[in-house]
Amino acid sequence: MNHLHFEGLLLDMPSPGRHTCGCARVTSTPAGFLQATPVSDARSDLLLMPPLANGHDHVRGVRPSALGGFDLPLELWLAHMTNIPPVDPYLVACAALGRQALSGVGSIMVHYTRPRNSAKLGEELATVARAANTIGIRIAVAVAMRDINPLGYGPDDRILDGLDASDRELVRSKLLKAPASPVEQVRFVDNLAEEIEGPLVKVQFGPYGMEWCSPELLRAISERSLETGRRVHMHLLESRTQREYLDHVYPEGPLQFLDSLGLLSPRLSVAHAIWLREDEMELLSERGVTVAINACSNLSLRSGIAPVAALKRLGVPLAMGLDGFSFDDDDDAFRELRLNYLLHRGKGFDEGLPLSDLLHMGSYGGRLSVSGIEAGAGISAGAEADLLVLDYAKLSKDVIVDLDPAHLVARRATAAHVKHLLVAGREVSRDGRLMSLDLGEVHSELNRQARRGAHDFEDWSAVSSRLQRRLRQFYEAGLHYCDQ
Repeated sequence: MNHLHFEGLLLDMPSPGRHTCGCARVTSTPAGFLQATPVSDARSDLLLMPPLANGHDHVRGVRPSALGGFDLPLELWLAHMTNIPPVDPYLVACAALGRQALSGVGSIMVHYTRPRNSAKLGEELATVARAANTIGIRIAVAVAMRDINPLGYGPDDRILDGLDASDRELVRSKLLKAPASPVEQVRFVDNLAEEIEGPLVKVQFGPYGMEWCSPELLRAISERSLETGRRVHMHLLESRTQREYLDHVYPEGPLQFLDSLGLLSPRLSVAHAIWLREDEMELLSERGVTVAINACSNLSLRSGIAPVAALKRLGVPLAMGLDGFSFDDDDDAFRELRLNYLLHRGKGFDEGLPLSDLLHMGSYGGRLSVSGIEAGAGISAGAEADLLVLDYAKLSKDVIVDLDPAHLVARRATAAHVKHLLVAGREVSRDGRLMSLDLGEVHSELNRQARRGAHDFEDWSAVSSRLQRRLRQFYEAGLHYCDQ
């Protein structure tokens, strides 16, 4: 074991084999990072920081681009991604969670919106928990709850009327299922929590979004969350089309309606929130609601750019989310951090999101919404620390002036710079490999299973393409915000 000195404490670091650095002295940097310098060398070789956190994700083991799911607006993309090839949900979870762990992510919000088999949802979610425990990272399983609008933002029959008879029957049989009642859905979440929660795994209510949940379901979730303290995670105002629909359904304002139910509280985190108005941002701030920013996903699905600087100015707690749409399609959270840095740093002489707030958003904001762990819960004597160790020598090899390492992390860091990830005191990854499983073997088997089911997906794609055309007509005609 190597020992890292931290404010008079000794941190036991697993020996990284031939890359051993011996004893290291750790000092603070202006941005709150920790630099580890080998005692025998004046050069800083390691950089210690909090692990990154993914405040919104859907554990997509098979990447959407592998199924042609790109360059579509959200509402059409959702139709395209129906009937994805059936694969082992454990492999899916291991692949998605494992890739993120290798990029330094220690906490992930799993909004489980597309079960492989709805009839066995409890078993499926138990496998997600098992994957997280195997890899050694923190997750929250936000169980997706919905009971309206399975096809689009409007009556099913109105949408189906635009399809021919054979397509109508195919869509009905595959996509229209009777939902469980609000009481049954809430009870399912309570029972699941008893079965799978543990030190690394939490269970949350996960309403899909206001456009997919009846007022009765939202009310039931709010009441149970208040009774139990269980957290809630949901989509909110991701697209302009959603904004139009929700303004029509809730003329008093969608956020105001959520507030009337008691859903707006520090127990709630929301994803996207691109189409917020100023008064709504103020309300989120007053209620302590966390907003997970999903920059690459928002760009990929043509949804827009979230008002991050305004959210920060108004005091809204922020987290970073990948949403299964990382910048280079590689689940590298550092690249997502950099995209946020470039999008929200400011324009011209107008300052946007400060670098320190960006890093807080990338690490602590997501960990809080996933696990309820406050930012101050850092490294202390005897603590089971969450810790990310970067190869700072590699990151800074050509730097010729003194720099705050935070700037290099924001501008340069990738998964390739991650040397160690520790979560709850356990080593999760070392030098580009997971400690508990072979991710290459997971991917090989996952791809084999996905290719085996590709034929059915391609056959269904002909139907889903016609459904997409119908949805485009429906939305472009404004039928989602007209009285039906």
